[in-house]
Amino acid sequence: MFTGNYYYFWAMKMKRTFYLLMIAIGGLIAGFGNRFMGEEFALMVGFVLLMFGLYKSTQLWSSSQLDERERIKEEDDEI
Repeated sequence: MFTGNYYYFWAMKMKRTFYLLMIAIGGLIAGFGNRFMGEEFALMVGFVLLMFGLYKSTQLWSSSQLDERERIKEEDDEI
């Protein structure tokens, strides 16, 4: 049912969604977490989640950019 390309595409979309959620949740915890827990702890947890989401999403974005450059370079070499 799932081919290799479809599964790869689906997994990439899920990763992006997960990292976006990490960024949003981290920002919300950093901004409003002091109402539910200690202010310093909320800032720490929110900042860690925010930075983790940003770091992983930029890694994912840069790897897809490299793949695109390699594909364009291969097409130019074939011509």
